[in-house]
Amino acid sequence: MSVEQKSWKPTNKWMAAQCTAVATLAVSWVNAGEWNKPLTIATIGLVSQAVAAYLVSNADPATEASGADGPVGTPAGNGRVSPSGASVQTTAA
Repeated sequence: MSVEQKSWKPTNKWMAAQCTAVATLAVSWVNAGEWNKPLTIATIGLVSQAVAAYLVSNADPATEASGADGPVGTPAGNGRVSPSGASVQTTAA
């Protein structure tokens, strides 16, 4: 079993989400005209969301635990599922 060292550097996806959240807070502040209690509440929510998203891994915990190459429970047919929910069988040419 190999141990992979993970970086503490935030992912680009995390950074993009934080930019969007901070921009939304700034627009709300401009619309409100002054800092108020709802903006403080929104800031607390923004910070707690950012911390939680940073601490939780993007990887599927089921595949990390099992060491499997693909997602657990992938249906037959290369993951293709019909609108009714049944697996779609495909034939490769």
